[in-house]
Amino acid sequence: MDRDERGGQASASGAAGHRTAPADPAGSGPSATPSSFPSSPSSDGKAAAPAGYRVVTDPEGFSLAVPIGFTRRAEGPRIFYMSPGDTFRIGIKAAEPESGGPIAVHQRAHANGPSSNPGYRDAEVVTTSHHGRQAALWLFTWDGFSTAEGARHTRDLCWEEDGRLYDVWVSSPVGRSEEARGYFDTAVRTFVRTGG
Repeated sequence: MDRDERGGQASASGAAGHRTAPADPAGSGPSATPSSFPSSPSSDGKAAAPAGYRVVTDPEGFSLAVPIGFTRRAEGPRIFYMSPGDTFRIGIKAAEPESGGPIAVHQRAHANGPSSNPGYRDAEVVTTSHHGRQAALWLFTWDGFSTAEGARHTRDLCWEEDGRLYDVWVSSPVGRSEEARGYFDTAVRTFVRTGG
């Protein structure tokens, strides 16, 4: 991957497509997020993996549950857990907090979406919460990195925790976005910081 499917961090701020999602994660709408679902910690403090998943402890200072068979790939500051054939991509990025917090981070990325994601469309930035913290959910569709790959949908949650800015996202073929939603929900629900 030579482009940033999450969008770059442009300096321009774009609030277009911004709205507020209900804090209740039980909502069934496309912008509801399960981030407030309680995780099921195991005896070591990590969230338990549901059937078909395994908990990975990443050397970058976090753990989360990923589907069995997904493999790790680092690309600069971004960590990916990829399905065979890279059909599904779970991405994680930890960084220093940015001005304006998670909402502004995603608004800037949204403003830069057309230049960093070919065919960028159907995009919105939604204000939400994650474990009681302000968060932003960014949803968008784009054309993928190649014609063969085809149109993709990305769901990306950003929040600040203990002085760090975290981003967790899942990218998938448009026709498999419901399956990807399950991967996203599980990744966000089981994400735990494990180090500095």
